[in-house]
Amino acid sequence: MLNAIVIVGPESQGDGRCGETAAKTLPKVTSGPQGTPLVCVEVLGCSVIERLIAKLRRGVEKISVYRGISEPPSCADIHSASPIEFCSAETAWGGAAQRLATCKDSGAEAIVVIRITGYVDFDLKDALQFHREQGQAVTRAFDDEGPLDLWIVDPAGISEGIDILSTRSGAEPARYFVRGYVNRLRNPRDLRRLVVDGLTSRCGLRPQGTESRPGIWMDEGAQVHRDARIVAPAYIGRGTRIAEQSLITRCSNIESNSQVDYGTVVEDSSVLSNSYVGIGLDVAHSIVDGNNLLNLERGVTLEIADPCVFRQNRVPRQGRNVQSPISSGVGSVQFVQAE
Repeated sequence: MLNAIVIVGPESQGDGRCGETAAKTLPKVTSGPQGTPLVCVEVLGCSVIERLIAKLRRGVEKISVYRGISEPPSCADIHSASPIEFCSAETAWGGAAQRLATCKDSGAEAIVVIRITGYVDFDLKDALQFHREQGQAVTRAFDDEGPLDLWIVDPAGISEGIDILSTRSGAEPARYFVRGYVNRLRNPRDLRRLVVDGLTSRCGLRPQGTESRPGIWMDEGAQVHRDARIVAPAYIGRGTRIAEQSLITRCSNIESNSQVDYGTVVEDSSVLSNSYVGIGLDVAHSIVDGNNLLNLERGVTLEIADPCVFRQNRVPRQGRNVQSPISSGVGSVQFVQAE
């Protein structure tokens, strides 16, 4: 039996080896204590955390998802017939560590622990085989840049009172080198790079929906006016509307329930879910989220007051959050306080 613990949230163990975390959210430009983790933002129809859990379901008996109390309340829409436990704790890391300590007598063959802060293409079966061959209590994933926040733990090797994942524990883990694509999602620019790499097949992340023409993906319910132009590669999400004389080009993605109005050009940009982009605009090298515009070339974020230019698109979406992910998170999964 294989179990998994997924940690959502930017906090690390404070040992200096978990990489940068402060910039792993969308900018705070509206009310709210902090931005949304980039792993919770819809990318080509599905967030990184949704994709990870879908992958784990194919080989994991039980999945436990932890977030800190201070984290955004929702991180993904995850519907499952398989057992997934969602918990909140003082810190996501602390809750996961407590859970790991109780797994020794659970009968699990191994426990996969992932602090999800980026996108990683990894072969779970290959990693498990490597872990068994090494015969050590802990295996940690690495790439050319250094350690990744992915561990495989042998429950029998857990000593009481020792944080087996901590680099201060004195136990050097076996090193499993990930040969696939890695994007640490340190900042919104990395989010755009993930979109481009997904659309150009440079990684395992694939657009949702169907490929209506070579390099153009259309998701369920998308409406594109016959006088609009979509230039491959591009992604048009669920329930989106692209008006006449509009142009979507250069690896742009229009996420679910968004609208691009008459005559607007979207070039090398991401329009996040539930966003309205007004008439006759030229949006280039940017990320649009509701009434917020982040220009990646200049590193400038603007909050647009005129709803005729940019606004949050208040389209009802069953089971999904219609508010801006910058201020309140994405999705509708409910977390409960861990006992």
